[in-house]
Amino acid sequence: MEMLRRYNLHFWAIIIAVALWLQVHGQGEGSVSLDIPLQVQGTPAEMVIVNDMPDHVRVTVKGLQSRLKDLRQKTLTMPLDVSDITTPGVVVRALQMDAVAVPAGLRIEKVQPDRLELQVDRLVTRSMPLHAHFELPEEWQVSGLTIEPGEVKLIGPEVWLDSLKKVDTSPIRPELKSGPFKVKAGVESPSGKAIRLVDGNIEIEVKGLLSQVVTPVIPNEMIGEER
Repeated sequence: MEMLRRYNLHFWAIIIAVALWLQVHGQGEGSVSLDIPLQVQGTPAEMVIVNDMPDHVRVTVKGLQSRLKDLRQKTLTMPLDVSDITTPGVVVRALQMDAVAVPAGLRIEKVQPDRLELQVDRLVTRSMPLHAHFELPEEWQVSGLTIEPGEVKLIGPEVWLDSLKKVDTSPIRPELKSGPFKVKAGVESPSGKAIRLVDGNIEIEVKGLLSQVVTPVIPNEMIGEER
């Protein structure tokens, strides 16, 4: 009787062990591809990346099917550390698969793209003259123009700021009325998303004299004589 009891205990222990194994491994392995955010980290304060970087990269995750089902609800990111970059130029960086933190039982098999090219430049500050950008009908003109302040300070990549000669105000559309005018204007964002105003709250005041150009009227008889 004692032997039978021991036999039953061993039997049920084996059954439970097999059931647990099947629960974990019975579904087998699979893989899934996900688009996860790319996070550029540690950019030095005096440097800037000037080329367009992808917002996401595609990773292929492999592992147990039961774990893969839960993975879609978890937040994964691909970190890219650039804190060691100290000089301008083109830098090629490999994306490390082991940099993505995945739950136990899963692993990253593939990253697309697996490397990125970074165009790095220095951040500099430059003073740029302001140019008043008017939007007026052809028969109207502005004279005696003054802009206060006459220039603004911009911060951005050295290669872009060195190619700028001036900065436009936002479009100015004064009331179409002959005489002096005074309007407030903003600053048109220069080409390149990495360029910004040092003083983002600066107010531009534009003054001038607005007048309508009078086109001479030629009598019909004179037109006939010319013909």
